[in-house]
Amino acid sequence: MPFDGLTIRAVTAELNQALVNARIDKIFQPERNELAISMRQAGTGNQCRLLISADAKWSRIHLEDNKKVNPANPPSFCMLLRKYLEGGKIKNVRQIDFERIIHITIEALDDFREWKEKILICEFMGRHSNIILVNPENDLIIDAIHRYSSEVREVMPGKPYVKPPEQGKLNPLITTQEEFSSRVWNLGKNSLLGSALFQVFSGVSPAASKEISLAAGLDPLLPVEECGIYELDSLFSFFNKCLKELDAGLSEPTLIYRNGSLSDYFPFNFHAKHNEDLSMNQVCSYFYFSKWQALQMDSIRSKYQRLIKDFLDKANKKRFHQEGDLQNAYKNEKYKIWGELLTSYAHTISKGDTQATVHNYYTDSPETIELDARFLPIQNAQRYFHIYNKSRRAILILEKLLEQNAAEIEYLESVSVSLSQAESLTEIAEIADELAKEGYIKRKGQKAGKKIEKEHSLPRRYLSSDGFEMLVGRNNRQNDMLTLKLSDRNDLWLHTKNIPGAHVILRLDKNIRSIDQVPEKTLEEAAALAAYFSKARQSDKVPVDYTFRYNVKKPGGAKPGMVIYDNYWTVMADPQSQSFLGGILNV
Repeated sequence: MPFDGLTIRAVTAELNQALVNARIDKIFQPERNELAISMRQAGTGNQCRLLISADAKWSRIHLEDNKKVNPANPPSFCMLLRKYLEGGKIKNVRQIDFERIIHITIEALDDFREWKEKILICEFMGRHSNIILVNPENDLIIDAIHRYSSEVREVMPGKPYVKPPEQGKLNPLITTQEEFSSRVWNLGKNSLLGSALFQVFSGVSPAASKEISLAAGLDPLLPVEECGIYELDSLFSFFNKCLKELDAGLSEPTLIYRNGSLSDYFPFNFHAKHNEDLSMNQVCSYFYFSKWQALQMDSIRSKYQRLIKDFLDKANKKRFHQEGDLQNAYKNEKYKIWGELLTSYAHTISKGDTQATVHNYYTDSPETIELDARFLPIQNAQRYFHIYNKSRRAILILEKLLEQNAAEIEYLESVSVSLSQAESLTEIAEIADELAKEGYIKRKGQKAGKKIEKEHSLPRRYLSSDGFEMLVGRNNRQNDMLTLKLSDRNDLWLHTKNIPGAHVILRLDKNIRSIDQVPEKTLEEAAALAAYFSKARQSDKVPVDYTFRYNVKKPGGAKPGMVIYDNYWTVMADPQSQSFLGGILNV
């Protein structure tokens, strides 16, 4: 839902109730296109925070509870607003002619200690959105968050304020039914009834136009040339009813979810089965903050995924070279045999010979051995023994390095899976903290004497269709905590076989001592959880190992989430099973 005239009308009505005579305490500019105005409400003295955004995609205005980090050095526009507006009072907030424009009139003391009005003009028009401070005494611009000059208008300090160009649409607040019908019938052959409100009226978005036509019981795909008086009267009357509900505060703003995810919002509750009883400001605040959080998550997630990929690339490159060195070292095994053969046949070889052909009693065949003519046969044998012994030492070192490298690759892949499936900024922060503790990233400095309280996530919790509790770790450190500290030794532990993924704990009753006592359906659901929260989420069949918790051990020095286990069973699980997705209960 775009931040259109309908939403603005609802928001403005609420802002007038909440902000008239509120005193401005502080003005912030947390982002390049965004202002946050902290103020105290008249009468109650309660603190509130007004957010105004001129972002090209998410331009908007509403009360906001969530605070963002402000830059250490405020931008110049922020400093200018502080000079003119801090300590001032909000006189009124009004929408201009149902357009996507709001005027906030503020009365503040000037340099001569006289109360003077200023108008903060907020234009919510996509990439042309702006926040402009204007002196109403002469209509001159003091400054704007976006300065620009074009053929249409000039938004620069000292220039007269000129409204954005009109689109030739009607103001729905003063339009008659006859004017509306006449304009609709003149729209053209390709116009549909569902877009009529958008095409005729200012401030109505295409999405709102379609939703309102549906709610009026009309077909939005009906061509306007086929519409009669009944359709247009019905649409106009229903739209005016919506406007009256907005003005009376009866519109029931609604958050819209699709497939369990927040997807949109609307000023009216046309289709929702229930309503959260939220104000328009609360709906906007929750919706846009959720979207901002999702963007932040994607950005931070991508940053750490790139970092992990770099470490994985280095580890895989290192493994490639180590495997090559190991193969070369294995080839030097023949030098031990050559040393033994030269020792056995030394009496048949003379100094100065460049090669010797002797009988290889290991293969029962002739063997030709290269010699250094400068040395005696025994010295040549010792030289080959030396090369062999050096290779043996290299093999032991390389095998150990390959083992360590494989463990690091396994660990990094598990971190990558946790990152890809993280559902909150808290989870990503925990993974970043884990990477810092493991030395992959540098920890940011912390001021002495300050202890930062961090929010911690909890394991995912589910109930099987048989009522058994199932816990799923969100990251490697949580996997360790879940498996080694929170679980009972007789609980069931599950993990995908040789595939990075989460630890899953199936809580078992104390009287269950045999795997045969675990309900088959519950075991299937727990295994599906292990498969779903793994790198193999998109696969059809995934092998999942399961064993009693007392069979799981953590080797000394192992990285977070890395364990060993024995005495296990394996089951094939389907992470995409609809019976699994519908059978368990997320609690």
